[in-house]
Amino acid sequence: MPITKVLGKIFSKEKQKEEAKSEEKKGSEKKPKYAEQTCALCGGLGCDKKWAGQYWHKKCLRAMRKTAKGML
Repeated sequence: MPITKVLGKIFSKEKQKEEAKSEEKKGSEKKPKYAEQTCALCGGLGCDKKWAGQYWHKKCLRAMRKTAKGML
């Protein structure tokens, strides 16, 4: 079993794989707040925010706010 040295810490490859899997599980556990609503911009399901009376993904909301800010 080879051991690699990364940033002053010694990890085995199996331990790195386990950490990567646990990080993926953490990201997949997070569910959208409005799972049944469609996004006002892209039309996809699973929105996270409500703004201006409509439901948005976080990514779509950032893009739309920048666009709306430029219009003022």
